[in-house]
Amino acid sequence: MRRLSATYLPVLIARVGSGASAAVTSFLFPHQELAVGAILAVYPLLEALGSFVAGRYADRFGRRPAMVLGYLARLAAMALMYLALAWGWGPLAVGAANAAAGFFTAFILVSSLAMVTDLTEVRNRGLGMGAFELTNLGGYAVGYIVGAGLFQALGGPGSFAALVVFTAVLTPLVFVMAETAPLKGVEIPLNPFKGLPPATWPAIPLWFALTTFIGMGIYSGRVIADVLSTSSKLAHLQSGALLAGALIVIGLGAVLFGRLSDRWGRERTLNLGIAGVMSALIVLAGLLALNVPPIEAVALASPLVFLASAIAPSVLAIVGDRALLTMRGTAMGLYSVVLGVGMAVGAIVGSLAAVGGGLLGIVEAALAVFSLATALYVILKAITARFSRRYNGDRQ
Repeated sequence: MRRLSATYLPVLIARVGSGASAAVTSFLFPHQELAVGAILAVYPLLEALGSFVAGRYADRFGRRPAMVLGYLARLAAMALMYLALAWGWGPLAVGAANAAAGFFTAFILVSSLAMVTDLTEVRNRGLGMGAFELTNLGGYAVGYIVGAGLFQALGGPGSFAALVVFTAVLTPLVFVMAETAPLKGVEIPLNPFKGLPPATWPAIPLWFALTTFIGMGIYSGRVIADVLSTSSKLAHLQSGALLAGALIVIGLGAVLFGRLSDRWGRERTLNLGIAGVMSALIVLAGLLALNVPPIEAVALASPLVFLASAIAPSVLAIVGDRALLTMRGTAMGLYSVVLGVGMAVGAIVGSLAAVGGGLLGIVEAALAVFSLATALYVILKAITARFSRRYNGDRQ
């Protein structure tokens, strides 16, 4: 259990930094909306690209080397972001450094997910994945509010200087990690789907939609702060606290629903999450259309947001249960690809929706995305059902 708990620490450190960096970035460069959306988008997009490399690296050379490489390279990229802001290099340079940080963060996430898969079994993997999701989202939540507070107090360059120091001080925790890979040095196929059965594919659109919401939510902090600034001098901090609270609710729910998926079943828990997301978005859109303030609207919808947290641990446990032993890192890399691309798309869609319809426009765009994802889930589930028995027969 101690080894399992230790695998979450680098993820927590990285996600606190990621959340804080995203918060600070969302407040940079006034009146350059699309430039900020692009800077926010390149981080998860390069995280997705890095996930392919990270998964294969973790399978071939081990989880620990992938973790150490990702952590140190990410620290260097964050230092470059500070320099880019301090020396006034502009959005392009900040975006390039943010892209590098995203690429190497993938090594931390993928290796940690592979470690969790290595150290758990079917009977407790849902709980293990739920704890990962709590660490992932909880770290983002804490980081986001920390970043908002840093920006309020120190501005852009000062905030990144503080984040670099925070990450550097905690570096020794990464070097004490133990290796968990059951096999190393095995040749890994280029196609990541070879490690996953068809039964796992239908959940990918749902996970993609959910990750777009994270990107939209990060961008919406800028919009919410603008709304609150008319009546508050702490608008950036309040905006960060609101989004942080939503992420913590979802993260805590992931632990509960991860355990539920161990006992009640992955598919049933996943379906519960689908109903929760759809209901939460409909309620939020209705409340915002009635001009309910953002903080009150999120508070009223929070029980449904809590149900939405059933999706992530269910999907992760399904992948962990069914991935080939020699391709666990690659399979979890595929998960991170979806996470990264979804967040990138969410940042872009969020910025475009905000220009056209403000905060309500962002929620309506999220509802459209998830409706499409649910339809694809149903279609793919029907198509892949007939392949699952054949795949399982081939593995035996």
